[in-house]
Amino acid sequence: MGKSILIIGEDPALIDFTASYAPKNMSAAKIMDGLNGSVARLEGVGHSAALLLTRDTETVERQVRDALAGKHYDVIVVGAGLRTLAPMALQFERLINVLRDVAPGAKLAFNSQPGDSDTAAMRWL
Repeated sequence: MGKSILIIGEDPALIDFTASYAPKNMSAAKIMDGLNGSVARLEGVGHSAALLLTRDTETVERQVRDALAGKHYDVIVVGAGLRTLAPMALQFERLINVLRDVAPGAKLAFNSQPGDSDTAAMRWL
């Protein structure tokens, strides 16, 4: 039986790709292509995968609690944008702390780009 994976990242439609801190040569479309490709590859080998695109610091805890309500994930992948973009620091902290509370048994994995979220998850499966 396959495992369950949740991939969490900032909604790319909300990222200002013209900002100095934004990754070069990246766009919302590229991020979504990478994330959707990761989900498809995980599902292609028999796992269940879902995406959670966070909106902001104020709602991230509620979004995560809602996404995890009544569900179990074996691995939760946290996107590089949440971890590395300076304006996301507080959102990342809130995300990690709520994950500790509501999914203490899930393994945490970290991608380096949207298209390797499946590789990050597979390290822990």
